[in-house]
Amino acid sequence: MSEKINLIINGEEISVTEEKGDTALLSFLRDEMGLMGAKNGCGQGQCGTCTVIIDGEAKRSCLWKLKRINGSTVETIENLNKDGQLHPLQIAFLETGAVQCGFCTPGMIMSSKALLDKNNNPSEDEVRDALKRNICRCTGYQKIIESVQLAARYLREGVEIKENYTTDAFGKSVIRNDGLDKVQGASIYVDDYSKEDMLHGKLHLSEEPHAEIVDVDISEALQVTGVVEVLTADDIPGEKNFGLILDQQPILAYDRVRYVGEPIALILAESKEAAAKGSKVIKVEYKELPTYYKPQDALDEDAIEIHDDGNTLTHLQLRKGEYEEAFEEADVIVEDTYQTPFVEHAYLEPEGGLAEYNDGEITVWTPSQSSHKYQGMIAASLDLDEEEVRVINTCTGGAFGGREEPTVQIHAALGALVTERPVKIVLNRKESIRMSTKRHAAYLNYKMGATSDGKLVAAEAKIYTDTGAYASAGIPVANRATTFTFGPYVIPHAKVDTYSVYTNNLPGGAMRGFGSPQVCFAAERHLDKLAGELDIDPLEFRLKNALEEGKSTLTGHVLGAGIGFKDCLLELKESLAKEEYDLKDNQKIGIGIAGGYKNVGIGHGLPEDNQARIKLNKDGTFTLYVSCVDSGQGSDTAMAQVATEVLGCFYQDIEVIASDTDHISDGGVTTASRMSFLAGNAVKGCATKLKDKVLENASKVTGIPTERIELQGRDFINNVTGERIISLKEVANDYSGLKAKYDYHPPETEPIPEQNIPAYPTKDDDIGKIHFSYCYAVHAAIVAVDKETGEFEVLKIIAAHDVGKAINPKGVEGQIEGGVSMGVGYALSEEFYLKDGWPVQDTLSKLNLPNTANIPPIESIIIEEEHPEGPYGAKGMSELPVSPVAPAITNAIYDAIGLNINQIPIKDKLITK
Repeated sequence: MSEKINLIINGEEISVTEEKGDTALLSFLRDEMGLMGAKNGCGQGQCGTCTVIIDGEAKRSCLWKLKRINGSTVETIENLNKDGQLHPLQIAFLETGAVQCGFCTPGMIMSSKALLDKNNNPSEDEVRDALKRNICRCTGYQKIIESVQLAARYLREGVEIKENYTTDAFGKSVIRNDGLDKVQGASIYVDDYSKEDMLHGKLHLSEEPHAEIVDVDISEALQVTGVVEVLTADDIPGEKNFGLILDQQPILAYDRVRYVGEPIALILAESKEAAAKGSKVIKVEYKELPTYYKPQDALDEDAIEIHDDGNTLTHLQLRKGEYEEAFEEADVIVEDTYQTPFVEHAYLEPEGGLAEYNDGEITVWTPSQSSHKYQGMIAASLDLDEEEVRVINTCTGGAFGGREEPTVQIHAALGALVTERPVKIVLNRKESIRMSTKRHAAYLNYKMGATSDGKLVAAEAKIYTDTGAYASAGIPVANRATTFTFGPYVIPHAKVDTYSVYTNNLPGGAMRGFGSPQVCFAAERHLDKLAGELDIDPLEFRLKNALEEGKSTLTGHVLGAGIGFKDCLLELKESLAKEEYDLKDNQKIGIGIAGGYKNVGIGHGLPEDNQARIKLNKDGTFTLYVSCVDSGQGSDTAMAQVATEVLGCFYQDIEVIASDTDHISDGGVTTASRMSFLAGNAVKGCATKLKDKVLENASKVTGIPTERIELQGRDFINNVTGERIISLKEVANDYSGLKAKYDYHPPETEPIPEQNIPAYPTKDDDIGKIHFSYCYAVHAAIVAVDKETGEFEVLKIIAAHDVGKAINPKGVEGQIEGGVSMGVGYALSEEFYLKDGWPVQDTLSKLNLPNTANIPPIESIIIEEEHPEGPYGAKGMSELPVSPVAPAITNAIYDAIGLNINQIPIKDKLITK
């Protein structure tokens, strides 16, 4: 008789046979007990998403085999909600806004509970130390740290839970409408789904960075016990390529591979283990080809073509004014080169998809940034009509641009179609890093000239972006880099050449900032050098040249109202004046300034309409269908706030269903900080139409004119007498099913002008309106540098952002803090590169992501320069916070010791002249 392994899990005695002793606790909790709160973000103990409490200590459950914890007591996130009462930590996480995508939240809360169980009054340093093994890519950690200290106070003093139903939600820091599930570990991500008779998929990935495929031998894989089918490109019934812009990238490589990590075969098996075994025995015969890992090498005249149309994906040219002669007007000219790295998105939920084939239709459950884009690509590859494919967006564990295009979703759908069984594919972390797109590396040469009084007169730039093996988002990224080359400043004369170049690196795709962080680093570093040569304060130099209403952008767009860049500069100046510093011996303070601006909307003349639908339910609640995806940024909450402002109902009475292709038309990709503006206006429009219908029917029921009826919460009020008339539910009983739909059409835009742009355009020129709106920011970094050793410390980041109108102020702060955290990583530690074609940074720990131990304090300043066409003045802002951080930090080091840093990341805390 075999020995038993005995555990107490959430108060329940559990016994398992010793044969299961090598099972990881995480797998046992999820697969055997159905406790899905602990997440698998890496399976290597490097992210903390799987954290539980074992015998009073926070432990990463993916590392602990059952045989190691025999006799132990285990507590998971599911045990915190006692008798329907949230734990103080769960309450505090909700109240502070510490929840975004939610994938890290259960692990964060369990690590925090282990701390508070021992110490109910921890210092900030103690909180930071306790959470340093838990990664969060969304929040920037600040609100998480605040929430732990707030929960500690609640534990000491008690906490009263308030229902806090409100009709006054717009512009207020209401609790996220998905927050309650997330703090309880109840949100369902794609790997939490399962289907009866489900197969598991595994992709066999290329092991060569550039080679012709001579033969793919799957025979041995088909003999592996549990393997049901192995598919190659020949098994794809429709289009064999896909792509965000160009249908260029093979779903399964068939003639050539162009990077290590390209899928070649799909193994479908009864278990994950069998699928993995099948992948290992597939044999691919390659004929190696030359490899190129820098744009300059790929453009060499002797380089072979990575694609048939050459190694230049696109070359964009912008010409403005008399760009050659204008440098003669300059008293100071500075020229220099800059370099920025590839960066991994590192969202904590690995890529995944679940597909099912029923009655001639495919349904796919997946996190994405556009269900409709996925729908179109899946349908094309399977040779189906789009109406035969339904894509349902699951709770999404972070995106940052990386989920704009499919990874495994087409493969899962293909497997379901061929086998007529459900198929789930979820990448492990190494596969995710090896397959997914990255932020484009960039090589930039800048030349700028200014007069002695500090006015910019001319600028020139040549930019090379590395788009990797396939086009992905390379063309629009080059567009953004060109549009924002010199930042939010008036440049009368300019010349820009931007090249997007193929290499054998992983594809460069969409990532938060989308071409702007690269040029922001170069431009803002360059401005500080100019200011230094002119002996002008860097902030005052920026004020002299700042964009404002009536001034034109680099592309010639004469700006209207809603330009808050100068306000950001002035508010930042005021905030810096209040700072006090506690320096150690030999330390010198440096203060660095960097500005930035970013498009709201895709622009460039492309269509980007958006639709929203809303209906009244029989119980008096509303269901709102939106064509945008909440990847953690809070768009579901913001859309409910907009609808509440229109209708007058309780914020809590609006259910939001996002990006389900069966319920809403295509509103485009959730990208480019566009959804607050576009989806917000669509929601405002449909809610207004429904409000009119509801009031009309309330009038029919009561006999009171519509102009005297107003909805307040769940009751209609006579707006003259203030008396209650009738409940919304009573009206809904008679008129449930009332619906409204609204299609929002934003202002028209145009591509980057091909002709020479006037140096000083006017509105009459009607040129260069690349985007209908922009958001603006200025960041300050405060650093302390040891003058002898070169060791430096980032003491604080202050970030001032013009957001139009903050729909949810805590949500806006969370976006600023999360973006700043990503920017700190970009500046100091994060990079991604290949050696012999293989990723060097192939685990989360090697990526050097910021954590609670090293992220500096962040002060957010919200500027509300309302946009006349935004919903109640709002505009987007979530991408921009990344961009100004790296130049602000490097400018601060320059300010402290005069050291020019032209390449990031700095990599370590020691800098030398």
